[in-house]
Amino acid sequence: MKRTAIIFVWLLAGAGLLAAAGIVEAEAEGGADAPTVAAVRIGTLRGPTSVGMAPLLGQPERLGPSIEPQFNVYGTPDLLVSQILAGEVDIAALPTNLAANLFNRGVDLQLLAISGGGVLYVVADEDLGWEDLRGRTVHTLARGTTPDILFQALARRYGIDPERDLDLRYSADQTELAQQLIAGRVRLAVVPEPFVTRVLNANPRLRVAIDLGDGYREHFGGDTYPMTAMVVMRGFAERYPEQLQTFAEAYAEGLRWFTENRFEGAEPAAEKIGIPAPVIVEAFDRLNMVYLPAASVRDDVARFLEIFYEFNPQSVGGSLPSSGFYRN
Repeated sequence: MKRTAIIFVWLLAGAGLLAAAGIVEAEAEGGADAPTVAAVRIGTLRGPTSVGMAPLLGQPERLGPSIEPQFNVYGTPDLLVSQILAGEVDIAALPTNLAANLFNRGVDLQLLAISGGGVLYVVADEDLGWEDLRGRTVHTLARGTTPDILFQALARRYGIDPERDLDLRYSADQTELAQQLIAGRVRLAVVPEPFVTRVLNANPRLRVAIDLGDGYREHFGGDTYPMTAMVVMRGFAERYPEQLQTFAEAYAEGLRWFTENRFEGAEPAAEKIGIPAPVIVEAFDRLNMVYLPAASVRDDVARFLEIFYEFNPQSVGGSLPSSGFYRN
């Protein structure tokens, strides 16, 4: 995340006017009186960030005749960010603190909704509580990423000083950490779904010891932590309000259908998402997929972003986002 933040200033310097860039309009058959059809460029990240979009990826007709969706699933946040800065994305799903970071650095986007609650869990080869972590080695992902920041913030709430009471070790990526857990070289780690399901299936000694969502609810409130955001470029929102509303309704309805038809929803989109359909189905409840409009979760998002700001102001772009960040 820090590496991503460093490149923003350089990229933004040449980004120009992004708000109205790249919006494509097509006229439906039938002449000037026909409804406008918007070619909507939708960006998301491979992995849990994009699972909630599976019904739209697998059944794009859910978006109706006024939207021609162009889906792009990116392998890393840097790739998605570069496309946003280039004006090549109209709607995107990405980490909430990254959305705030982009907004604070001048990208004219707004939070449309929260599309993902927490997916972080402490996996271990024994039953543990927070107090049992004291004096232990805990593995997690790269320093300054969401798993690192949230885990440290919660540890402090439970009276544990991460610098003094824990030996924190960092892995380069999720796949490497999962492989180490499966092989037994790591006994205790903070892991996101769907990697939790993968390691539990591969190593029967492992279990979910702590759900970070439980600790978050206890100490910060809310139903879950708003980890994934759906954002929209302001220019698109102002030009195509009806299509944006159609997208929001189709996403929410698709998620309701997905909950009742898990394999049917996962299978057509699994390859694009990068997660096998059976893993999506098994991990479904721990993925905490939601669709919560920005206006309904403004306080929850602000509280979540305060954690990042206190840890490192640059993780959210140097300040908490203004009210213009939230779409009404």
